[in-house]
Amino acid sequence: MTIDVAESPPTVFQAIARVMTTLIAIATVAFFIYTAWYGSYPALIQRSILLGSAMCLVFLGLAQRTPPDSLQNKALLLALYLASLCSVVTLGFIVVNFHAIAESSGFFGQTEVVLATIMLATVLFATWLAFGPALPIIAICFLLYALFGREMPDILSHRGLKWSSLAAGNYLTTKGVLGVPLGVVADVVLYFLLFSSFLAATGASDTFVRLSQLIVGRMRGGPAKIAVVGSGLLGSISGSAVANVAASGTFTIPMMKRVGYTPQFAGAVEAVASSGSQLMPPVMGAAVFIMADMLQVGYVTIILAALFPALIYYMNLLLIVDLEAGKRGLRGLDSFEKEKARELVKESGYLLAPLVVLFGLVVLQYSPRYAALMSLALLLGLNLLRPHRRLSFRAMVDALVDGMTSVAPVAVAVAVAGIVVGVVETTGLGLNLTTIMTQVARNSLLLLLILTMVSSIVLGMGLPTVACYIILALIIAPVMVRLGVPPLAAHMFVFYFGTLSAITPPVALASFTAAGIAGAAPLQTSVMSLKIALPAFLMPYIFVYQPGLLFQGDVLALLVPLLNATIAVVGLSAATVGYFRGPVGLFRRAMFLIGALMAFAPDHLTDLMGACLIALSIAIGEFKRQRSTVNPTRTH
Repeated sequence: MTIDVAESPPTVFQAIARVMTTLIAIATVAFFIYTAWYGSYPALIQRSILLGSAMCLVFLGLAQRTPPDSLQNKALLLALYLASLCSVVTLGFIVVNFHAIAESSGFFGQTEVVLATIMLATVLFATWLAFGPALPIIAICFLLYALFGREMPDILSHRGLKWSSLAAGNYLTTKGVLGVPLGVVADVVLYFLLFSSFLAATGASDTFVRLSQLIVGRMRGGPAKIAVVGSGLLGSISGSAVANVAASGTFTIPMMKRVGYTPQFAGAVEAVASSGSQLMPPVMGAAVFIMADMLQVGYVTIILAALFPALIYYMNLLLIVDLEAGKRGLRGLDSFEKEKARELVKESGYLLAPLVVLFGLVVLQYSPRYAALMSLALLLGLNLLRPHRRLSFRAMVDALVDGMTSVAPVAVAVAVAGIVVGVVETTGLGLNLTTIMTQVARNSLLLLLILTMVSSIVLGMGLPTVACYIILALIIAPVMVRLGVPPLAAHMFVFYFGTLSAITPPVALASFTAAGIAGAAPLQTSVMSLKIALPAFLMPYIFVYQPGLLFQGDVLALLVPLLNATIAVVGLSAATVGYFRGPVGLFRRAMFLIGALMAFAPDHLTDLMGACLIALSIAIGEFKRQRSTVNPTRTH
C-alpha cells in the first residue's frame, strides 16, 4: 500500500492520532508495571489488554503518517480509526466479561462468534500493515486448512472444524491468538524493549559507538571495527537488525567510506554487524524468550548457549574488515577523534552500568522481567544524578511511547503466529508434518538441515524473526529432535537462519537499509553481506553436530568445536578477502577455503587435516614474504 507521507504540519486528524497514541502507550505501560509489582491478572486479561493496545498503536501510528489530502488517504484514515475501535471493543469485551467467559465452560453464543471474527480480521489487518502480506496469508492458509481438513490428502486430513468453534477458540481461550507467544511478550519482552528504549533516550547508543571507537578506532580500518564492536554492543540490548542499522549506521558507514572502504562494503559490514544483534546476549530479541518457554529452560540457559556462536560471528567480521583494511592499506582514526571519544565515554560511561546489572541479574537466576525493571530503575536513577544529561519530562514520555510502539508490531506478529500454533495443536498437523518431513529427508540429518535452512531463510524474508521461529519450531524442530539433535540445538538452528534472512538476497531488509545510508546498490550490498557472513551460515551445522559449542556438556565438548570454528573462520576470511599478511593468490585461496570447510566438519580427522591445510597456506605466504624481504626486486 502506498501512503503519502506528510511534509506539512500535522492535521487535526494526525494530532488526534498522536495524542491517542501517547495516552494508550502511557496507560498500557503503567498497567504492566503495576501488575509486575503487585501481581498479574489472569492471562486472558493481560494478553487482551496488550493485544488491544498493540493493534491500536499500529493503526494510530500509520494514521499519524497519513495526511488526509486525497480520497485514498481519507478512506485509509477511516479504516484505521474503525480498526482501532474494533480492537478496543473486541478485546475490551474479554476484559469486561472475563468472569462470565471463565464460568461458561467453553460455551459461547453468536455475539462471541461475531466479535471473534472481527478480532481475527483486525489483527490480520494490523500485521499486514506492520510487516506486509506474508504472515497474514500464511495464517489464513492455516485457518482454511482447519476449516476444510476433510478435503485434504490422507496424510494431512482431519475431521475439520466449524468456523464458530475455530473463531471462538482463538478469541476466548489461550490456545490461539491469545496464546503462549503473546504471553511471553506480555510477561518479558515488553519490559526489555521498554528498557532498551530508555537506554537509547539517555544516549547509550552513542556511548556504545564511542566506546568501540575508543577500543578499536586507531587500528587499521578502525571505522569498520567501530561498526562491528558498536553494533555488537548496541545489538546486545536492541535485538533488531534494521533498528540497529538505522541507529549506528548513520555514524559508522560515513566513517568507513571516509577512510577508503567502498560504499558497498561499508553497508555490508554494518548490515552483518547489525544482524548479529539478535544473536548477541543478553537480550537477543523476542524469539529467545519464546524459545525459553517452548524448551522449558531458564533464560540464562539460552543466552549462555548463544554466547560463543555470537562471539565467533563477530570475530569473523572483525577479521574480515581487518584483512580488507590491510589489503587496501587503510588507516584508523586520528588522535583527535580518539580523544573526543574518550571524553564522551568518561561523561556517559555510567550508562553501561544498567546493562551490566541486567546481565548479572539474569545470570543469578532472577526472572528476566525483574532484571529488566531493576536495570531500568537504575538507569533512571543514574540519569537523575547527571543534571546536564537528565531527561526532561517530555523526553521520558517520548521514550515510554517509543518503547511501547516498538512492542506493538512484535505483539501483533506473535498473535497472528498464535493462529498457526492453535491450528497445529488442534488439528494434529504438527505430527503429520513431522512424518512428511521425516519421509522427505529419508532419515538423513544433513538433508533435513539443508531443507530447514532454506525454509528458515525463505520464511524469514517475509516474516519477522519471532514469527518465523515460532512456525518452524513447531513444524521442523521436532523432526530434528526425532533424528537425534538435542532440542536446544534444533531450536537454535531454526532461530539462526531466520535471523540471517535479514542479509540474505533477494529480500534483505538490513542490507537494504544499510545500502540506503551508504548510497550503494541494495542487491549488491546484500550479496556482499552474504559473502562476508559466510561462516555464520555454517555455524549452525557445527552446533547441531557438536552441541558442546552451545555450552552443553563438559569443557572439552566446548573447546574442541570452538577451536575448530576459530580455525575455520580464519581460513574463510582469508579466502573471502584474498589477503593474509599479504596478497593471497588463487591457489592459496583454494587452500584456505578447502581447509576451512574441512575444519567445519564434525569429524576430528577432517578437522585436523583442515587445520594443517590452513597452516600450510599461511606458511607458504610467510615463506614468500621472507624471500621478498631478502630479494625485494624479485616478483611473485
